[in-house]
Amino acid sequence: MNSVNCLMEKKKKLEVLKLKLKEREIVDFSKAYRDVFNGAPFYEDWTLSRAFDVIKDYIDDGAFILASKYMNRIIGFLVAVNEVPMDQREYVQELEFLRYIEEIGVLAQYRNNGIATKMVNALLMNYLNNNIQYIGYRTNAMRYFDYNGAESFESKIMRVQEEDRIKRIIGEKIDIPDFNDYEKQKFINKYIELIKYRPDLDVSNSNALFRSIMGNVDFSKINGNYSFQKDPTGEGNDRIFPIINLGTSKVLVRRR
Repeated sequence: MNSVNCLMEKKKKLEVLKLKLKEREIVDFSKAYRDVFNGAPFYEDWTLSRAFDVIKDYIDDGAFILASKYMNRIIGFLVAVNEVPMDQREYVQELEFLRYIEEIGVLAQYRNNGIATKMVNALLMNYLNNNIQYIGYRTNAMRYFDYNGAESFESKIMRVQEEDRIKRIIGEKIDIPDFNDYEKQKFINKYIELIKYRPDLDVSNSNALFRSIMGNVDFSKINGNYSFQKDPTGEGNDRIFPIINLGTSKVLVRRR
């Protein structure tokens, strides 16, 4: 954690650097962490002391932490860990061979400026240069819906996404069916096969970020199924859990 991996874009004076073990820097990071997750679209309830404790835990566990700084202020961050956290292991099908992106955040006023892309790029180059091949990350919550084959799955996705958009505007509740594990896996397999050729129907910001870097997201299968992460709260907010083989990305290998 004492070494600094710095990428400088002189015109914008933006630094992407590996966080050092300095109290002042950890406090600044905690402020950014608090402000990101208390704001849109998360609207969580973080205090500075709670955020500080979380960051200290990451550091104590040996996490790889990147911070984006602009005008000497931390405006974005990325946290990657060496293994899936203990409290999430029950809900991920494969653990042995991957590194895991735990958090990516950018302050709202600085989003859409390529900051998250720079941080992920720095992480992936570090991993490739250290012969780390596989990485996993979480996506947005999976939106299950009943499907009886009366219309194409593609058409139903488009219709449900538009209906959900309107419901959010008018404040109407979105009902999500309670699927069993078999139904969830079947749905997710079908959904991922669709977004391979219709990425515009993929609502995951994380997937969009990786596509912008790698050109494509090569979702890995485990025993014939795509990996997903069950919601440990039981609320049904399951997430697709892509396992990416960095060694197969010609874009990344060429950059390295």
